[in-house]
Amino acid sequence: GRGAASAFQAHFFGSSSPSQPPKPWRRPPERVNAAGAEAPLSMAVLARLCSGSSASGAASIVAAAALLSGASRLYARRRSQEWRQLGWRVCAPADESSQGVCLRAARRRNGDAEVDMAPEEYPISKEQLGAPPDISFMIEEVPARSSSSLIIQHRLGAESQYQAVLKLVEEYLPKFDIYNMATALHKCALSARDDDLVARQIQSDPNFVTLFSTTKKKALASMKEAGQMDSVTLGTVLWACARLSIFDSELTSAVAADATQRMHYYSPQAIGLLLFALGYSGVRPRPTFIQSLVTELRGRSDFDDGVLTLIVYGCMRLGIRDERIMRVVSDHITRTRLEECEPLNIASLCYAYGKLEYWDKRVLSVLGQRAVQVMDDYSPQMFSMTALCFGAAAAYLEDSEDAMEKMKSAIEERLPEFSQRDLSTITFAYGKLSLLSRERKMSLEGGLEELETNFGRSSWGNSFGGSDKQILEQEDPFIRAIKDEVIRRDHESFTMQELNLIVYALMRMEHRDPAFLEISARLFQQNAAELMSIEIVNVLYCFGRCSFLHIGLVQAMIDEVKRRNLLEEMDPLQLATLAYALAINQVRQEDVMDAIAAQMCEKVREFSGQQLSMVMWSMAFLNCRNNAEAMVSVATEELAKNPTAFGNTSMSIILWASAVLAGPSSALWIMKLMFQTKFWDLDFKNRAYCMIYSVFASLHAELGLPVEDLTGHYICKRVYEETTNMYMGTQHRQLSDRLRIQKIPHQANAMAPVLEGYPEAGVRVDVAIPKLKLIIEVEGPRRNTIPLDKLTDKLSEEKQTMQSGEPGDVISQAREYVECGLSGSAAFKRRLLRKCGWRVVTVSFDESEEYIADALKKMIDKDGSDDEVAAPENTMTTAEAFAGYDMPPDEFQDIEQLDIPKPNLSELSEYEQKLRKRLVEAMKDLKQRIAEERGDAAGTVAYASHLDYRKWQVNLEKSILKDMVAEMV
Repeated sequence: GRGAASAFQAHFFGSSSPSQPPKPWRRPPERVNAAGAEAPLSMAVLARLCSGSSASGAASIVAAAALLSGASRLYARRRSQEWRQLGWRVCAPADESSQGVCLRAARRRNGDAEVDMAPEEYPISKEQLGAPPDISFMIEEVPARSSSSLIIQHRLGAESQYQAVLKLVEEYLPKFDIYNMATALHKCALSARDDDLVARQIQSDPNFVTLFSTTKKKALASMKEAGQMDSVTLGTVLWACARLSIFDSELTSAVAADATQRMHYYSPQAIGLLLFALGYSGVRPRPTFIQSLVTELRGRSDFDDGVLTLIVYGCMRLGIRDERIMRVVSDHITRTRLEECEPLNIASLCYAYGKLEYWDKRVLSVLGQRAVQVMDDYSPQMFSMTALCFGAAAAYLEDSEDAMEKMKSAIEERLPEFSQRDLSTITFAYGKLSLLSRERKMSLEGGLEELETNFGRSSWGNSFGGSDKQILEQEDPFIRAIKDEVIRRDHESFTMQELNLIVYALMRMEHRDPAFLEISARLFQQNAAELMSIEIVNVLYCFGRCSFLHIGLVQAMIDEVKRRNLLEEMDPLQLATLAYALAINQVRQEDVMDAIAAQMCEKVREFSGQQLSMVMWSMAFLNCRNNAEAMVSVATEELAKNPTAFGNTSMSIILWASAVLAGPSSALWIMKLMFQTKFWDLDFKNRAYCMIYSVFASLHAELGLPVEDLTGHYICKRVYEETTNMYMGTQHRQLSDRLRIQKIPHQANAMAPVLEGYPEAGVRVDVAIPKLKLIIEVEGPRRNTIPLDKLTDKLSEEKQTMQSGEPGDVISQAREYVECGLSGSAAFKRRLLRKCGWRVVTVSFDESEEYIADALKKMIDKDGSDDEVAAPENTMTTAEAFAGYDMPPDEFQDIEQLDIPKPNLSELSEYEQKLRKRLVEAMKDLKQRIAEERGDAAGTVAYASHLDYRKWQVNLEKSILKDMVAEMV
């Protein structure tokens, strides 16, 4: 009896020995109450203690428990009933007024076997996204505690509502010891874990404010005295603060410093709990803390799955991707294969590895296998966490697709269980899987473009591989299930952030459902004020990629950007994506594009090569030329000075856009780039050579340089001619047929002939009539852009609305109200042709070919000349097989890579050698004059912005270029 009573005393009271510093950790802690308090002695535990004792010993144990619990007579009766259920006889003491309860216990007569009953289990809650299992508060080894603190401890453990806990705080806080305070904080945190409203209510409660302040003071005071506060209590306090969104840097830093100095005294549970709390609070520890952690991980073998999950998860929240920590955890995972790991720990590890982008094939293989094995026990949040990991891993690991496919059926069956947040998250994860899987396969086949989006390609029509009807008929059952679930719940039940994720994921899965997009667009338009800047950008980009133009949506997003002045807050990626989204929607908003150009000029060093090329392509396609020369100067200077930071595709896009937007204004920087030794050794594709050819055409037509003597001109022109010869549209062909019927001599789909006294334009034209010095360009809707401000003003004035749909259909409607502008490539071609003596007439896609042919016949007859220019026998090309307007906006089709030898730099023409030498002198002159201007304090004050300064530099560059060209003639 005395032995069992001592065991009980050690379990419930703690050590009765004098206060001593905690000893180094020797063994794992016992199971504790998941509610966060020191576990009150359960009925099953008492039964075990008493089963090995005499009747008097058992009675002493139970009497002590009842005495310390402060139980009333009613409480004693309830406890007596519980004991009877376990097979014990209970009798009340003779003295009814006694404060204690005397229990006389005897075993059943039918056997003396021990009561075989495990301690009470406290299952860990799985209903939280992104959080590992909650480790409850426990006391490893504490100094002697007062009876009042023990009674308070028991009463705190018995309460399940934070209001009752704070009521105890109000009444008995002076009698609380640090363990009572930690338990009270933990109880409050558990109540607020999944409810932000409750968390705010707790934070504003005066009793809680007093509790936290007192706890903080006592904790800081205890840490100053070595050994006066155990590690788990510190971790529990921090965990509660993190869960309640209370971030006290003084307390957190003090605990982290304490752990750094004596981490060898910390139990694995305490270390994990501390890392988890630091992760939630967002306080990054010092490198010495990480070093101490690594030392413990390497030197101790008692870190289990749950503790390592807490450590990795905390590091993920802090953005710490320490190779030493990850290696220890990865070795543990591959060694144990997580055979006894809980489903929540598996999901948490997946999520942490995915967010840290630590793609260890062995680890992810184990995680994938275990996730599939335990997915029947997964909650919706766990599916989301796991899917986010393997969706992102698809770019690196083929096996990730297998795990995601195996989870699909289970997810599809349980979609009604998913909350709106979980449903949007799982959809986003599968959307990312689809995108990254395609890119990885393309890269293996050698066909992956540098940019996620193929710049210049059509973003609508059959960009997803078929008509809307075909896409809907062939859609993945999983996609259909997600859409049906969204429709069943109603779009309006989702927040704008959740709906944004769903629509964005469907776009990535190459799914286009006009009805679904129409409802989503209407909701985004109505609730634009709820969207953050990145979400506004993503909405515009998503609908553009889905080839679904909704004028009201675009206007609402642009208005919100202006109202909140979001352009000043956007980072380079957001600015580039916004510009690109407007371009693929074929919507021109001059003031927004001008502001983006100004931002690029000021922060060019913050833009990556891909981001610069996105902005440049967008400006060129929309033909936004207000700040074009300054922007081109900035981009080409950066490209010439640091070409290795740009991929081949980005480089060719910037060169093409420079020619389209500003012609030869920045030719100094462009020639400096193209004259570099390794430039022509780069592995350019057909599209890149065509884009670079635009530079040669501009230099020749607008500057008068004999580009045929320059390295690279031959290969670029050859590829351009072969590529552009592959296409001839339906209306183009019909016009050519009508002209042939009218016996009007012309050349169709040919390189523009050279007119006497003018340079060669060097571009392919739709129809050329040399006799009239006339070029006819047939332009479909893809070569048009919508002036958004003018259109919305006109619609408002006439109280009209427009139907949404493919950009071509919307442009056809817009032309009834306003004049739509030409795309940059179309305007560039006209600029060159006019420089070379040609008149250009545009035939729109909705104009009659017969009318145009009749008008031209009258012009020919009026001219009165019998001289004819013979038309080719076959005005058609191999492009007759192409029908409709399938031409990309930049007019460059992909064909099989031509087998043309690369330029030989050892065979430079005499003219190029002289030009290269003169360019070196010109660049020195430019550098010197720029340095003089920047060094003049009075001069620098004269520029209100970087854009103004860059405009001055552009004028200087043009002046030096003019002098250089004049010397070369």
